[in-house]
Amino acid sequence: MSLDPALALTLALVLAAIFATAAIAKLKAMSAFVGVVENYRLLPPPLVTPAAWALPPVELLAALGLLFPPTRPFAALVVAALLLLFALAIGINLARGRDRIDCGCFVGLLRQRLSWGLVGRNLVLALAGLVLTLDRGASRPLAVLDAVTVLAAVLCLLLLYAAVSRLFGVAPTPLKQAS
Repeated sequence: MSLDPALALTLALVLAAIFATAAIAKLKAMSAFVGVVENYRLLPPPLVTPAAWALPPVELLAALGLLFPPTRPFAALVVAALLLLFALAIGINLARGRDRIDCGCFVGLLRQRLSWGLVGRNLVLALAGLVLTLDRGASRPLAVLDAVTVLAAVLCLLLLYAAVSRLFGVAPTPLKQAS
């Protein structure tokens, strides 16, 4: 399957921006991020710190890989796998009734409580990554107008992502009915 090169570049740039921002935020607040990973209660204590330290470089390398067509399919697969893993980790904690913890997506930049909306967001982003893994390269050369279109689309999608993320981060927790 070949995607239109403008669409492929748009998806790659949006995912790269999200992952690079998240990785840099985690690296800047590493002690807080270690606490976030620990708070998920999914890893044995000896693995929490190594996992927390390993994740940001992997995210950053995946973001960089998305920028180059030869490495894009593999980087997109890594991104999709990470997003599915994040969705699973959030889902497990929500099933346990643990929704009042920070997701850790952008430690230090944006605090977001766990929610099914975050699971959905990660699944949509994972789908975008999976679509990029199927791309077999440009079916046509990029034109000058494509650059304008890609830039506008990337900016709009990142603004939409930020708005939705902010909404999930400040959404009130539903009151539980007394039984």
